[in-house]
Amino acid sequence: MYWASQQQILPTEAFQPKTADLPSPSDSANLHLFPPIRQGLTNHVKQIAIGQLLQETNTLNPVQTTRRDFEGYGWAQGPEVVDKYGDVGELAGLTQLPEVLGAPVEWVGLLRAVAWSGGPLEAGLLGQITQEMTRDLSSELDGVLLSLHGAQSSVENPDVSGHVLASVRAAVGPDVPVVATLDLHANVTARMAGNADALVGYHTFPHIDHVSCGKRAAVCLARLLEGDRASVSLYKIPMVPNNEGRTTDKGLHADFVKQIVSSEQGPGVLSVGFYNVQPWFDVPELGWSLYQAWFDSDHPPFDPKQIAADCWQTRDHREIDFVAPTELVQTARAIEGGPVAVSESHDATNSGAPGDSTHLLGALIDEPIREGGGLCFCVDPDAVAQCEEAGAGATLRLTVGGKRDPFSDPITMEGLVEDTGDLQYRLSGHGGHNLPVDMGRFARVRVRDTTVVLVEKTGPGSSPLLYEAAGVDPRQYKVVLAKSPEGFRADYEPFASAIIYAAAPGCATPEIDQIDFQQTTRPLWPQDEFDLDQATWAGEIHRRSGRELAL
Repeated sequence: MYWASQQQILPTEAFQPKTADLPSPSDSANLHLFPPIRQGLTNHVKQIAIGQLLQETNTLNPVQTTRRDFEGYGWAQGPEVVDKYGDVGELAGLTQLPEVLGAPVEWVGLLRAVAWSGGPLEAGLLGQITQEMTRDLSSELDGVLLSLHGAQSSVENPDVSGHVLASVRAAVGPDVPVVATLDLHANVTARMAGNADALVGYHTFPHIDHVSCGKRAAVCLARLLEGDRASVSLYKIPMVPNNEGRTTDKGLHADFVKQIVSSEQGPGVLSVGFYNVQPWFDVPELGWSLYQAWFDSDHPPFDPKQIAADCWQTRDHREIDFVAPTELVQTARAIEGGPVAVSESHDATNSGAPGDSTHLLGALIDEPIREGGGLCFCVDPDAVAQCEEAGAGATLRLTVGGKRDPFSDPITMEGLVEDTGDLQYRLSGHGGHNLPVDMGRFARVRVRDTTVVLVEKTGPGSSPLLYEAAGVDPRQYKVVLAKSPEGFRADYEPFASAIIYAAAPGCATPEIDQIDFQQTTRPLWPQDEFDLDQATWAGEIHRRSGRELAL
């Protein structure tokens, strides 16, 4: 199998990594590869608008995302976008534009709105966001830098990122360069590609390159400020396999990702992104994407048809064996040492699930784990309130979980309330860089030999920092649940004795073929059986050359 390039054919040996000499996508040392574009580019101080809208949408989650959800993670406008959040996530890279330019920048703060993964935006919210994001835009600006997700929808619009980019383009006109960052699991659409001069995505899964992604976007804008427009190609691949085992540090895609990182350092390449979309997203144009932006050539850096063919050959590939909830405790007990980190992927809050599934919670409290015990969390504001009313030291009977998740039922448990308080921390690692997290009030309850951390609000399910903020050390437990399909590995692998994956019905089920998609463009694998050339809607769905810009 091969990844095809215009210059050469690069073997991948079924995507197995062997290009260790190529730069790592998560290596912060690579930032030195981005020197100032030009010292003193111009005497004119560049006016650059900057904004952020981040939330990954799971359309299977019936709990809609509200403005309050965004306000909990920091809603900012005007100067606060940079002054208060300029060191957080992708903004920490975007705000390095002055360093990249070798010249000062006058920032025009637009809007910073971040919410944790969840259901679609409620009615009216996208209109509010768009109005506030575009209010201070004009054709007098020199450029626009945006941090977006790319797999975000509202109850009114399946393509929030495309809508925002189109609104920004309409406000600044065709000549102002617009650059946006995206999550690696973005669903890149023709509307997104048509209204941005460059899209710049994460290169890592688990996602640990937020800052370098932002700086790469700053580099793109700096190059565009020199006056040239890039040619752009967006190629869709009609498949949405599960993401377990499809990481970028090893396995199927590692070699190709390293090639992408290397190619972006070439003089004629602006941006290359490989987006293996999050699959719990029932929207048109759903599928993997290869996005390329380049200068001075009729051909992109990589042959998209060959890339698509290579990807298609891997659609059935699975590296992960899943255990059923009934087998979880027995499987973990058979593993020597601890902790055993368990992916509760079907209820992954990192993937937008509600966070109150009871399939694994019930398994932990029903069967003795013995030495070390179990540790898990559940989003249940009602149960938190009951624990707070009873107070630490009280023993009470609680009905927990299954109140938001449509794929499980509440369970009844009796336990000791050990502690209550605020659950707040700063997330760095997979899912964020210096991201302020507020999951509301918490209650820590001991049920037999399992500790259950009940929380008011959803939040990162991939990080042990959640448990530490609730006053427990996950390293001391035998079994620890992470509500994340794969990204949790970045933080748990350094100390976990083993990692296992559980499967059950849920809003983020790993059984993608069981999802009843209603809005997706068809055919789409694995919902349909077909040959790649039969998906006439896919292939290259957007292309532009040079200064031609699709509005």
